[in-house]
Amino acid sequence: MRTILMLTTGGTIASRQTEDGLVPGDIRTALFDKLAVLAGACEVTIETVFTKDSSNIVPSDWEQLAQAIRNGLPDYDGIVVLHGTDTMSYSAAMLSYLFIGVEKPIVLTGSQLPMEQAESDGPANLIDAVITASDPRLAGVFVVFHDKIMNGTRTYKRSSVDLDAYISCNYPYVGVIKDQRVYLTEEYANLHQPLSESAKRLLERMKSHSEEEQNRKIQIFLLKMTPGFHAGLLDYLEQEQYQGIVIEGFGLGGIPVADKALTDKLTALIRKGIPVVMATQCVYDGVNLHTYEVGVLANRLGMISAYDMTSEAVYTKLMWILSMTGEPELVREALETDFCGEISRLPALEQRKEKS
Repeated sequence: MRTILMLTTGGTIASRQTEDGLVPGDIRTALFDKLAVLAGACEVTIETVFTKDSSNIVPSDWEQLAQAIRNGLPDYDGIVVLHGTDTMSYSAAMLSYLFIGVEKPIVLTGSQLPMEQAESDGPANLIDAVITASDPRLAGVFVVFHDKIMNGTRTYKRSSVDLDAYISCNYPYVGVIKDQRVYLTEEYANLHQPLSESAKRLLERMKSHSEEEQNRKIQIFLLKMTPGFHAGLLDYLEQEQYQGIVIEGFGLGGIPVADKALTDKLTALIRKGIPVVMATQCVYDGVNLHTYEVGVLANRLGMISAYDMTSEAVYTKLMWILSMTGEPELVREALETDFCGEISRLPALEQRKEKS
């Protein structure tokens, strides 16, 4: 019989209606009732890590959750984390980096409707997550939602109300769950690769720097570029000692390079060793800084491409990297390295790069 540790953190799945709206609470008894259908197939132990609406989650909560997972991994075949949907993509991405190379499945799930409601999607997602965490073929961090299994660094919440709330961005679905069985996709099987030797060596180099950075509070700013953006905001970010900036640029990764004040300030930040990463506001296809002038000039300034990483994946990745090293070249190398399926050099983009 497979053994599963279920960690609860709150979220909609654990919420009850109050005069102040939906508020998460203790639903362990309800969880045991819903899990009865799996009796004989697996044994589930339930522990509470914290009880929060996921909008209130902060980076220190990720470490608390990670520690609970570390404590449980030696004694269980898989881990399930019940989590609010609003920031689940951030948590799944950060856990993916914190558990690179893990040999068991760590599965996050939640729901769009509280478990206590008759029409809730919570029970189905709950059962699917346990079934996925019980599958010995899987290792790594995943999100399970609406019958789908997704890589933890590729999830994107596309809807605030639809029960089919999540999609996998620029990466195949890992699998689907049907009739309480996991079916892995052929696309995932063909694409998924173990951690490369070069990535392993890079990770060791980063860890060798970690003692110097371990007491530093890492602050990353995620900036959405808009027409008429005022460059003075960058002065504020420097004043507030943000150690990294992720810019959601236009299209393939564009910023208004005609604004000299903006380019001068970005150049100054980069020269001071503050990494500036170019992501995109587009959900699909990623960044290419070799196509348009606005991207080419951004690249010349020293900005780092996020390629096809989601904003959540690159935000947490930069935070994770800077917690170990602030060395500019090492930071850049790590950002451009795939550790857990978060980045791929898309053929279409690479072909454009070669032609430019």
